[in-house]
Amino acid sequence: MAVKLEKIVKTYYDKLEEGKILGRYCPKCGNMEWPPVYACNICGHMETEWREISGEGEMTLFVLPSVMSLKPALKDLEPYCYAVVKLKEGIERNVMVTGVTKENEAQIRAKLPYPVHAKIVQRDGYKTAVFTIDEVEQEAPATPAAGATPVMDETLSRLIPLVARSYKKDPSEITADTRFDSFKVASVVFVGLIASLEDEFDVMISITEAAARAKTVGELAELIKRS
Repeated sequence: MAVKLEKIVKTYYDKLEEGKILGRYCPKCGNMEWPPVYACNICGHMETEWREISGEGEMTLFVLPSVMSLKPALKDLEPYCYAVVKLKEGIERNVMVTGVTKENEAQIRAKLPYPVHAKIVQRDGYKTAVFTIDEVEQEAPATPAAGATPVMDETLSRLIPLVARSYKKDPSEITADTRFDSFKVASVVFVGLIASLEDEFDVMISITEAAARAKTVGELAELIKRS
């Protein structure tokens, strides 16, 4: 049977511009295909139809990318993971899911399958659909006993002495909110601090990224945890 060809890719991307994510529905067996293809992968029926999908689903498993597997072209979508997502329509695909970090990984794994939803994002000259996690419910921190000293984040507690040595300051004067520009010293000191992170934390952070994203000690600690 001859298939009437249509610019299926154009139709899909035209609808993304209108804020709609389309799949192909099989009227014979009820299967939905996304990304859209003409032939039904369940029963082989060729007369499928355009239908909008909800974009709602669940992430059933995921893996965080290593530093080596991060893709420069997707830098603007970080943080993300590689995951298996099952949509409400029954579609199950390997996709990228944004919003998963080292900080919320354990919390999300404990609640798998975790709810996700598709969103339309602008890329270089076109729109595309990506998935993102539904908002992670933050667990309330335990209230310290009266007179107890608050427990400091491990990364921050290791970073503060390193900052103190680099800038020749008393560690007790440095907090997460301390700005690096408040030290009023040559920028080469900051460069040396960033270079020392590889030995202390086994991470590699570029000077450009650190200068742009880490204005305070706490922001540098967060950058270390994401690296």
